[in-house]
Amino acid sequence: ARPARQKPQLEALLPRLHTYISLSGPHLGMLYTSNMLVELGVWGLRKWKNAQCLTELSLKDAKQPTDTFLYTLSKGDMLARFTNVLLVSSAEDRYVPHHSARLQLCPEAMHDPRFGTAFVSMVHNILSPLQCSNLVHVDVSFLPLISTKLVHQLDQAIGRKAHIDFLEQQAFLQMFVQMYLSYLV
Repeated sequence: ARPARQKPQLEALLPRLHTYISLSGPHLGMLYTSNMLVELGVWGLRKWKNAQCLTELSLKDAKQPTDTFLYTLSKGDMLARFTNVLLVSSAEDRYVPHHSARLQLCPEAMHDPRFGTAFVSMVHNILSPLQCSNLVHVDVSFLPLISTKLVHQLDQAIGRKAHIDFLEQQAFLQMFVQMYLSYLV
């Protein structure tokens, strides 16, 4: 969404921006994930399908982390154009690292000589312009699915279920709109 807002065709809409809602978006990429299966899947798709977006989310689209697409994007102030920024995330979602969805530092970044400095800078770059915005972190916990089907158990084990539940759980969406309606009008 952030790159789309930089298009000249949307310039006329910029004064009307009110609330930005991110449902477990990987704002800081896919670094420092705790799910080896997802990490392996991302690596495989990058290699076999030449998935550019996954290369960008891995901060491997340039030799230097500070030359990557996500780092460059972090230097923009587009989120600051919104009055409200709602970052919705779930610790159960292991597709997108929790710290990335919440725009927060993580301990791994502090000890990473290759990407750590860039990661810390990205967090600072994105959050610093938001001083005049209402920044709200919304933590969601989905009830575990009790199922004997292997596919459901696998989805839950790898964290896919929680990632998809943000859009598939109608009860969550209704509750979210009711609870945060004041940010939407």
